[in-house]
Amino acid sequence: METVTKGKKMERQIFKGFPIYDQVAFATLEQLFEENRGLVMASLPWLVAELIEDFGFRAALEFVYCHGGRKIYLRNDRADLARKMDLNISQKLHERILNLSSSSGYVEIPSPWGVSESIRRALIMGDFSKGMNREEIRQTYGLSSRALTNIFSVNKH
Repeated sequence: METVTKGKKMERQIFKGFPIYDQVAFATLEQLFEENRGLVMASLPWLVAELIEDFGFRAALEFVYCHGGRKIYLRNDRADLARKMDLNISQKLHERILNLSSSSGYVEIPSPWGVSESIRRALIMGDFSKGMNREEIRQTYGLSSRALTNIFSVNKH
């Protein structure tokens, strides 16, 4: 999908937050995920964590990358949801989605950017708990001092 800005075409994926098409960068992200699995899983939206458990890290993030921001209306039909999500949804996952989304009648796919930020924050907190100081974290993750302060202030609560 392209966006037109002041006469220039721009690829939408540059705003999505995952290095899906950069195999080396994605492999690094996947390795960091495995090293910090519990911390990252706890920080993710429930649907993304469930998809990682059923389909793996790469498949879940590719799904979010392609479908993030959409709402999928639910019926009690697992095959319908599997078709809408283009994933072979298990009966267990289908029931979980229905239970966690029952009041709204739909499941909202989290945005790629939000998921990416959740992963980054979890990795930052993991590195901090392993003894990395704020300046090292700031340089490693390319953050301003203010952005880093905001991350630490949000995680205190």
